[in-house]
Amino acid sequence: MPQIPKPEEIKEEKEFLAREEIKTMQKDIARLREIEAKKERERIAALKAKEEKPKPPPPPTLPIPLKEERLPPTLRSLIPKPAAIRPSPFKKVLVRGIILIFCLFLFGFFYWLWAVKRPPVEEVTPPAEEIIPPPEEVVEKPKIIIPPPLILVEEIRTSEISTLEEIPEIFNWLMKEELPGESFTRLVIINLPENRLVSLEEMAKAFQIEVPEELYQKLSPDYTLALYSQRQGKRVALITKVKEEEGLSDLLKNRESKIKTEGFFISGQKISGLVPYFKTFFYKNIGFRYLTISKEDLGICYAWFDDNFVITSSFESMKKIIEELTFEKKLGQLFIVGFEGKTLTPELEAFFKKYKPGGILLLSKNIESKEQLKTLISDLQNLSLKETGLPLLVAVDQEGGLISRIDFLSEKTPQSEIETPEMAYQIGLKRAGELKELGVNLNLAPLLDFLQEGDYLFERSFQKTPEEIGELAKSLVSGQKAGEVLTAIKHFPGYGGISFDPEEELAELERTPQFSQFKTVRAVKPELVMTSNVIYKEIDSSLPFTFSPKAVQFLKNNLGSEILIVSDDLDQNSLLNKFSLKEKVTKPIEAGVDILIFSGYRTPVEQGLDAFFEAVKNREISAEKVNAAVSKVIQFKKTMLK
Repeated sequence: MPQIPKPEEIKEEKEFLAREEIKTMQKDIARLREIEAKKERERIAALKAKEEKPKPPPPPTLPIPLKEERLPPTLRSLIPKPAAIRPSPFKKVLVRGIILIFCLFLFGFFYWLWAVKRPPVEEVTPPAEEIIPPPEEVVEKPKIIIPPPLILVEEIRTSEISTLEEIPEIFNWLMKEELPGESFTRLVIINLPENRLVSLEEMAKAFQIEVPEELYQKLSPDYTLALYSQRQGKRVALITKVKEEEGLSDLLKNRESKIKTEGFFISGQKISGLVPYFKTFFYKNIGFRYLTISKEDLGICYAWFDDNFVITSSFESMKKIIEELTFEKKLGQLFIVGFEGKTLTPELEAFFKKYKPGGILLLSKNIESKEQLKTLISDLQNLSLKETGLPLLVAVDQEGGLISRIDFLSEKTPQSEIETPEMAYQIGLKRAGELKELGVNLNLAPLLDFLQEGDYLFERSFQKTPEEIGELAKSLVSGQKAGEVLTAIKHFPGYGGISFDPEEELAELERTPQFSQFKTVRAVKPELVMTSNVIYKEIDSSLPFTFSPKAVQFLKNNLGSEILIVSDDLDQNSLLNKFSLKEKVTKPIEAGVDILIFSGYRTPVEQGLDAFFEAVKNREISAEKVNAAVSKVIQFKKTMLK
C-alpha cells in the first residue's frame, strides 16, 4: 500500500515545484547516471585489455556516491539503487579451474600414498616337495685353560703341534733363539688335533725317555716347562706338584739304580756322564740329587721338597728354582694377620699352610679363656714351625684401660694413671709376665702420641708433656723387656691434633706433631715402631705416612734404621676409600716398611695376601724391597725369638 505523504511534506514539495528545483535535480540525476554508465563501459574494456596484457591496469575510479541523506525523504525514493557488480565470466572460469586442479592434486596424492608407496603383499607358498635343510651347527672348540706358572717367568712361548715328532724340533729351534738371560722362558705346547696341552707322558715319549708309569700317577698333570738361559747355554727345567707321596721315594731310587747300570737315553742316544751315579747337594737347606754329564754345568738334577717336584738339566737352573719357590714361601713373613675362630680348625690350618703368615693379631673374637688362648697360640706356633721353620710373632694391643684385648688379665692399668717411672716399670714387668705365660710375644703398646683434650685418642694416652711421656715409656718398655715380651711403640709421629676417628677418615695435618718422646724411648731399644696412617704435609703432601718413602726415611733419620717398622692396621676405612687393595699392601713395602698388619676386619685377609703375592709374581713391586724386608724379618726372628 503506497505511503501517504504527510501534510508538511506536501507543502515542502509545492515550495520546491514553485522554485522549479525538482526539474533541476532530475537533470543532475540523469547526468550522473550517464557518467556511471560510461565508467562501467570503461571498466569492461579494461578487463578485456587485461586478458591480452600480463600487467594489470590500475583499478577504475569509482563514481562518487550521491549522499542521499542530504535529500528530502520524498526525493530519496526517486533515486534508483545501483546494480550489484557481478564477476566477469572469465573470472568465474579461472576460479573454477583452480579448484578443479587442487582437487585433482589431492586425489593424486592419496592414490600415491595408498596404492603406489605400499605395494601389495604377495603370499609366496613354497612347493610342497621343497625341504630347506637346517643350517650347519658350528661347534666351537673349548678354550684351552693354561695353568699359571709355578715359578716366575720372563716370557711365554706358545707352539702348536700335530705330531709328537715336532716337539724336539721346537726345542732345537728355541735353543738357537735369543732368550732373556738368567731368567726363565716358559714353553707352552698345544696338541692341536686334540685341542689340549701336551701331557708329561707325551713329552717323555717325544724324547724317548723311559719313565715309570707309576710316576705320572703321583705327580700333578699341571706343570711348568721352561728354558733357563745361563752363561753356559740354555737349560731345561720342569716343575710340577706332588699329589701322592706314598711310594714316590722308592720309584726315584729305582730309577737312579737303572740309570747307574744301564745308562741314560734321550732321543735314542745314550748319554754318558762324568760319573755313573747320583750325588746329593744342598742349597738353602734344600737337598737335590744330581748326575753330572758335562763340566759345562750339564746334567740331570731333581728335587722333591714340600709338595714341589723339580727336574732340571743344570745346577744353576735348579738353584734358581729353589730360590723362587722358597722365596714365595717366605712372603707371608711380611704379614701379621687377623683370623677367625678360637681354635685351630681345618680351615685355619689350610689357611696357614697356604699363606704361611709371619705373625698373628689377637682380637677379642679369638679370646675366651686363659686355657683356650694358650692352646690356640701353641697350636699355631707348632704349625708355623712345621711349615716355615720360623716362629710366629703373636701380637696383641694390651695398652691397659680402654684397649685391653685380653680382658681376663689382672694388669690393665690405663696409661693415664701411670705417674712415675717406677710404677711404669712394674706395670710393664707384670704385664709382660702375664702375656708370656699365654704365649704372646709382642705387645703393640705403649702409645706415645702427644695428645690434648679433644683429640680422638686422648683417653688412651699418658696425658703428659712430651718429656714426661718419654720417661714413663722408657720405664714401661724396660719392664716388658725384662719380662721377655717385645714392644712396638706407636704411632709415630703421632695422631695429635685429630678430633675424629682416623681409622674412618683419612686425616691431613699441616704440621708434624711433637715426637721427641719417641727419640727418648729409643735409649732402651724397643724392638719395633708402628707408623700412623696420616698425611703430614710438611713431610709428604700426598701420601699417608705409612705409604710414603719420604716419611719412612724421616722415621729412620730420627729413630735409626735398625728398628723394625710395622704399619698400623691397613684394613681401615680411611685407606679403603682412597687406595686400591693392591696399593694398600704394596706401597708400604715400597716405602720401606718391614711388616704389614692386616686385621681382616673389613676385607678378608686372603684377599689382601693374594693381592700382594700377585703383585710380587707380576713384578709390580720391587723384588729388592721385598727381599730386604723378608731378610730383615727372618733375621729378627732368629735373633729375638729363640
